[in-house]
Amino acid sequence: MTHSLLDRQSELPRSVPLFRYAPDRVRFSWRDWDPALVRSGADLPHYLILGDLDLSTFEQSAGGWSARWQGTEHDTHFEVAYKVDTSRWEIRQTWCGLEGGFSLFPTRMSLDKVIAQALYTQFPRNWDGAAKSQLESAYQLTVVEQPENDYTFCGIPDGAFRTIIFPIAVRNLRPVRHWIQDIVEESPLAYPITVDAKLTLQVLNYIEGKAPEWTAQEAVAFNQSVVETGLAPQGFPVREVANGGSAAWTLRREIYFLFIGLPFAGLTDFLSRMASANGPIRTAADPDFRFELRPIVIPAAFEMQTESLALWDKARTTRSFLQFASPGQDKTVLTVQQVIDADRTAPATLAKIESISGDVVTAIEQILQRVTKGGAT
Repeated sequence: MTHSLLDRQSELPRSVPLFRYAPDRVRFSWRDWDPALVRSGADLPHYLILGDLDLSTFEQSAGGWSARWQGTEHDTHFEVAYKVDTSRWEIRQTWCGLEGGFSLFPTRMSLDKVIAQALYTQFPRNWDGAAKSQLESAYQLTVVEQPENDYTFCGIPDGAFRTIIFPIAVRNLRPVRHWIQDIVEESPLAYPITVDAKLTLQVLNYIEGKAPEWTAQEAVAFNQSVVETGLAPQGFPVREVANGGSAAWTLRREIYFLFIGLPFAGLTDFLSRMASANGPIRTAADPDFRFELRPIVIPAAFEMQTESLALWDKARTTRSFLQFASPGQDKTVLTVQQVIDADRTAPATLAKIESISGDVVTAIEQILQRVTKGGAT
C-alpha cells in the first residue's frame, strides 16, 4: 500500500443510504384513539407488532373487544383483548408456534405505551434462541442474540427490529440496491426496511494449518480482498504467533458492510426472498460461502451499543472481528433532518465511493502489472 492510495481511501464517506421502503398502510392516530369507542375492526390499527389485522378475528361484547394480527408465518400472531370489567389489556403473542408470553396491563395506559414501554422492554428469550437455531440451520449466516442488558429497540406499530449485515464490494452497491427494489416491487412487503452501506473495520485471523492455504500467501490474500471489496486492505497479512505457539495470518481492512434494518416479524420472510445460490444470502443447501463474507443478524442498534463483535466459524479456522466505531468516535443517532439530507445527497455520495474504489483498484492493478513484468514497485 502506498501513501497515495491510503490518502485516497481515507476520503471515503462513512456511510450512504441506498434504499428506503415503507408499506402503504391505512393511517392510524394513536393520540386520538379511544379503545372504549371501538366498534369494528376498522377502528383498530391495520398492522401491529407481528402482522396485519385479521378482520375475521374481531369480536365485541359488552365486556370489551378482542382481535388478532396475523404474521407472515402461519403460526405467528399478536392478540389483544380490551376488558372493560377488569379495566385491563390482555396480550398474547406467538412466533413460529412459540408462546411469547401472556401479559396483563391496566387500561389506564394506552396500548402503544403498554407495548413499547412494558411488553417489549425485554425481547422474548425463547424467540431469540429459536430464531438463532432455525435461521442458522436454514441459511449460511450467524444470528447474534439480544444481550440481556441491552436496550430493545421497539417501534410502533412494527415491534422489535433486527439488522442483517454483510460485506459488499463497492461495484455491487448499485446492483444490490436495484435487486432489493425489484424484490419489493414484485411483491410489496408488509413491513418497512432500510438499506445503508457503512464503512466498517474487519480484522480477519486465519489460523495457520487450518484455514485455506491461500490465506497464508500475502499477495494472494491481499489481492483476494481487493477483488471482493473493491478497496485495499490496510496492508499485507501479518503472521502472528500466540503464547501457545499457534500462528495466524491477520488481515486488516476497512470495507463497506450492507446494513438492512427490518422488524423481527419480517426476518424469515425477507431472508427467503433474498436467498439465492450465488448471492450474499444463501441457504444451507447452496454452494458454500466463505465464513468472513456470510451475513450476520444483529439486534437493531447493536452497533450503537457495542464497539465490536468477534465471531468464529464452526471449525475455528477463521475469526472475524468487526469494529463498529473507534474508541471515542461519536455514535450520536442522526436527526430527522440529517437523515433527509443524507438521502438527498445519496447519489453524489455513492458516485464518490465508486470513483475512489475505481482509482484504488486501477492503481493496484498497475502496480501488479509492473511487478509481473519485473519492474520496480
